[in-house]
Amino acid sequence: MFDFLGTFNRSQFERLASYARDQMPLVDARINHLVLELSRLGNLTMIKDVKGNPSGYKAQPSESYLGKLLAAYEVLGGDPFYDLQVRSMSEPVYLLKGDEVSTPKFFSNGDPVPEGALADAPSAALIGQLKSFIQDNIDRKEYLERKIRRTIDYGDQLRAELDRLKEAKGAVEQDGSLEFLIADVTALIHDRGYRAVADDRGRDKFGKYTKARFAEYEPGPARQAPEGEGVERTSDGYYFYGDDTAGSSSDGGST
Repeated sequence: MFDFLGTFNRSQFERLASYARDQMPLVDARINHLVLELSRLGNLTMIKDVKGNPSGYKAQPSESYLGKLLAAYEVLGGDPFYDLQVRSMSEPVYLLKGDEVSTPKFFSNGDPVPEGALADAPSAALIGQLKSFIQDNIDRKEYLERKIRRTIDYGDQLRAELDRLKEAKGAVEQDGSLEFLIADVTALIHDRGYRAVADDRGRDKFGKYTKARFAEYEPGPARQAPEGEGVERTSDGYYFYGDDTAGSSSDGGST
């Protein structure tokens, strides 16, 4: 129904804008739900020292779902600060830049780029035997680690959705608000030089001609229309030509 992005026509956009406006009365309820869900999940805060280095962690509130997961994790011998090494969305890890002489050897968090181990069979056999009697506990601990990471990631997604909903509710002059975006797209529709969005004047409600080719030059009285039947996108919307529609423009007039 609304499966378009950069190429569409006026009828399609007006229908999308109407649908979006109809959803706005539901935004406050969605915001309230997200706030309650975030309160239930809780938040993991990494404590940093005066130099900005992580020195501890804290689940807030402690009785939240995340707080209970961390408590169970600690019972199994896990250390969230040491083992999880979680980071916020504002601290991405990326490969450092290299050049044609020196390939990158480290990630932004200081971790080296991994390379395959060679001839490690003896040590692997010994470690496998060492883990054998505690493997069940290790599996439970790793299962909790995955749950904690998924919970933190879920919370980040909810916060991003919450921020977007609050932004969409803004006034028309606020960048990113629904009315601001509608006004910007409307300006593109009326921009004669921007042909990716066609002003179909209500003649193409299903968007059948949105991907028609651009006219090589504008239709006019002296123009020789292409042979056969077809449609082109021009600065005045669609231009139809052919046996039955030759000379008709997007507003029904002659060219």
